Amino acid sequence: MPENTFNLAEKKHILILPRWYPNRHDVQLGNFIRQMAKLLCSTYDISVIYVQADATIHKEFELIENRENNFHEIIVYFKEGQGVFSKIINARRYRKAQTIAYQKLHHKPDCCHVHVPYRSAMLATRLKQRDNIPFYITEHWSGHLNGEWQKKNAADKLLYKKILAQAVKISCVSKKLAEHFKINTGFNAEVIPNLIQFESSVESKLVVDQNKTIQLLSISDLTDKIKNISGLLHAFADALHANKNLHLTVIGGGPDEQDLKNLATKLQIEDKITFTGRLSHDQTMHTLATCDFYICNSQFETFGMACAEALLAGKPVISTRCGGPEEYLNSENSILIPTNDHQALVHAIRDMSKHYQNFEKNKLKQSIQSEFGVNAVLAKWKLFFG
Repeated sequence: MPENTFNLAEKKHILILPRWYPNRHDVQLGNFIRQMAKLLCSTYDISVIYVQADATIHKEFELIENRENNFHEIIVYFKEGQGVFSKIINARRYRKAQTIAYQKLHHKPDCCHVHVPYRSAMLATRLKQRDNIPFYITEHWSGHLNGEWQKKNAADKLLYKKILAQAVKISCVSKKLAEHFKINTGFNAEVIPNLIQFESSVESKLVVDQNKTIQLLSISDLTDKIKNISGLLHAFADALHANKNLHLTVIGGGPDEQDLKNLATKLQIEDKITFTGRLSHDQTMHTLATCDFYICNSQFETFGMACAEALLAGKPVISTRCGGPEEYLNSENSILIPTNDHQALVHAIRDMSKHYQNFEKNKLKQSIQSEFGVNAVLAKWKLFFG
């Protein structure tokens, strides 16, 4: 139990329970959830409990706290179990880690907000049963779009739906995700987009120079079956035949990172491409401020945070028709192409390399700010929580 059993805060206290969240192993993971949590601090008292398995720690649990004004963040790492019974061990440790963190709260939450159930909802369901604390759910998972939901076993699907049925309300981050979520689960979901903010001390300058290096950027988890970075590398290699003054930066890490580096070497473009690994949000925004245009070659995106952040930074975008980004990308701010279309991507890179300077920075910003800026998104969350 928290130290005080009554809510002493003047503002409604919301406990956020995310499945994804920035941590010491992946500083990019779920950063959009952290941005949303920080946004809500202006209106609510916000606590976050995030639990992460970690095979490198020596003790069973390690807790890290961050407290600033109306924002209380608790990250608990637990010793990852190995062997035949690892799933059972890890589930128990996850549950215990949430309990340990909950005891650090100064007062009970008025409600919980679960992101990407169902593991993250363990504590929320217990609090609902024991203390009648309601919970809300937001789903970000691309598995509802790419067929991964259909691969889940019947028991997992049943448990997932049982948790959904207990929620006061459910939201998804894009219309397309909400539509597929409804088809898969039978539950309706409101659409509340991710918050888009761009903060960088770097101000990009328009340089009209035909011989300057044109900086291309792509940001993603390097899981190739979803993000199709290998397809981007092949297209980039072909685009270089027409313009040698191109350079591609890829921000992110993941299971296919080394294979993608090997592919760059095989394509003989290793001197034209930089793999940065995972970067903090501030470092990522700095790089975004200095690029000339952004490329998303994903198979599936539930929202497409980086595409929207690029627009807010005044950068035009090339993107596949992969789901979420299509809701805000158009001919005025981007080049949209089919997924898995090599020639279309090559032509888009060549075309954007010639014309990216023709896009008006302020118009690109305005195309995203009114719908996904602070005021618009906060207003939707206020309605959601009532």
